[in-house]
Amino acid sequence: MCHHFVSSTEYEMTVARPALTSREYDQLCEATETYREELVVRLCGEVGLRAAEITRLRPADLANERERSGRFLAVREAGGGRRTAYVPAEVAHDLTQYVRSNEIATDEPVVGVTPRRLQMLVSEIGGRAARRSGRAAFEAVTPSTLRQYFGRRLLVDHGVDARVVAAVGGWQGVDGLLPREPPTREEIAVAFERLDGPGGSARLARVVSTLEAVDGELVGSRTREEIDQEVCARLTALYPAVWIADRAPGAAPTVRAHAGESPDRFEGAASTGLLRRALQTGRTLVAPDDPGPASERQGNGLLAAAPITHGETGYGVLVVRDESDDAFDEPERTALTALGRRIAFAITATERKLLLLGGTVLELEFGYDDRDASLLALSDALGCPLTLEGLVPGEDGSLVCFVRLETTAEAALEAAVNAVGIADARLIHRRDDGPLLELVLASRSPLLVLTDRGATVTGLRIEGGGASLTCELAPESDVRAVYDELSGEFPSVELRRKRERQTTRESPDLRSTIDEGLTDRQRAVLRGAYHAGYFEWPRESTAEELADSMGVSPPTLHNHLRKAQGKLLDELFDA
Repeated sequence: MCHHFVSSTEYEMTVARPALTSREYDQLCEATETYREELVVRLCGEVGLRAAEITRLRPADLANERERSGRFLAVREAGGGRRTAYVPAEVAHDLTQYVRSNEIATDEPVVGVTPRRLQMLVSEIGGRAARRSGRAAFEAVTPSTLRQYFGRRLLVDHGVDARVVAAVGGWQGVDGLLPREPPTREEIAVAFERLDGPGGSARLARVVSTLEAVDGELVGSRTREEIDQEVCARLTALYPAVWIADRAPGAAPTVRAHAGESPDRFEGAASTGLLRRALQTGRTLVAPDDPGPASERQGNGLLAAAPITHGETGYGVLVVRDESDDAFDEPERTALTALGRRIAFAITATERKLLLLGGTVLELEFGYDDRDASLLALSDALGCPLTLEGLVPGEDGSLVCFVRLETTAEAALEAAVNAVGIADARLIHRRDDGPLLELVLASRSPLLVLTDRGATVTGLRIEGGGASLTCELAPESDVRAVYDELSGEFPSVELRRKRERQTTRESPDLRSTIDEGLTDRQRAVLRGAYHAGYFEWPRESTAEELADSMGVSPPTLHNHLRKAQGKLLDELFDA
């Protein structure tokens, strides 16, 4: 059968683009730093959506009925047409979790940005992957590259009917997805071996179902220890033995939690190198089971090790054992890698929540004078002090910072617009003690490192070429790891003070309602609106300006604000 491309909408497939391998696609996913970034990559690379189609996606478009391995999706095409796509179960789960956690209404856009901004987002992820891997080819990755990977993987790697591939991807034909070079003898042999091999769909469905159950349990966990124990206990429904371990450089692994076998499993074991390599590569690796002398059992089957990482922050490694020598194929390894990221996300969120709820916190004070740190460079360029008055999470891992600069508004804004590491700048108001600027901090700042580690930044003062930065962490946080990460990027950083202190939260009151009753996003939007002067009269910022800074659509921002204000008013008047 001959297929061809004539439609202008299929121009994306006629342009030469880098063809991603499965390993490269995994590296791209590992380079994502937020739930939204990962969701965008997977909607392109595993569902086959175009950038514009993602921006038109609504929660109501995902079918409620579950099929054997996923759910159908009604795709809103250009010109008002519709096509039916298929969303794998794991991606469908991620999509519904994202919608739920961000309180997106059924008729609201899931990703409230323009197609151009979404393309830039994928480009930023590709740039991040290029820096981490040393492969410049990632810088050319676009949503169309990911769609091409989606089509080739179905057609070439899995032998899916060409009619199905064309239908779900919205292509008129599939010739443009096929490799131009003829298959090798090895590729031909492997293709025919698949015809005789046992199907793995039942096992994969069981893997996805179990990992979904684990992911669901993470939401309700209150501490890092609870997360570790819950993960291990749940995974024994699928694997005979599970461990979560830490591995410091040059030291033996330390098992934090386990189920199904002794925690001494890795003492003297040859397979400890597997843990180290998994942490170094950032992906799930497999090796023969080789228990150490402390184990009471003989080696049998395979071990898989998945890194537990969130951005640049690592929380150890998840290790599972299976008795079968045929376990841990590519889809299963991909699912385990994704679970490792979910566990890390959950740990980070839990540590942040513990800080908000009060109790004992670890207070740290750092000093630094690196001239390439963005806010210090801004203060230095203006020759004036800078004070941080507030910050909230922004778009794609950025921070929206509200800073006071003791200079003129015109000079401050001009310098901020041209500063490296600052993606956007806006004047909020002028006062006698200096203008208040809203800065979107995208790179080159210790604040980004600390917040990515789950810290709450409580103060920053820059004056005379030096910075004093204070933050709070959960008491069980690894201070050495935090310091090493900071000093690795900013060599002048020094830890000036470390102390534990008790925080108090009187309940019930407005403070406890803000900390316990609001979602993270409601709290961030409310705080951002306050610092941006949204509640002043006349308003110093519009909802559209604030929404743009925080990376949400104006309707979503209004929704968060209304719900947050409603909860506060309920507490006030009910009391």
